[in-house]
Amino acid sequence: MIASVMPRTSDAYQPCVMLTPDGEQRSVNVLRVRLDSVEAARAKLAAGQVAWVAVDDVEAVRSNGAER
Repeated sequence: MIASVMPRTSDAYQPCVMLTPDGEQRSVNVLRVRLDSVEAARAKLAAGQVAWVAVDDVEAVRSNGAER
């Protein structure tokens, strides 16, 4: 039995950027619950996986923490 299912209405989706390990980035829409944090996105990219981040987080992910 499924405990809680988020309705898939247009309000459940958010514009974001899909980042790939090879450096490609594409504007897409994704369910809000599937957005990755900056740290999670960096980890996914390092592991060779695709990450979905908020538009405002792209630079932070790409900088790889160099601003610290």
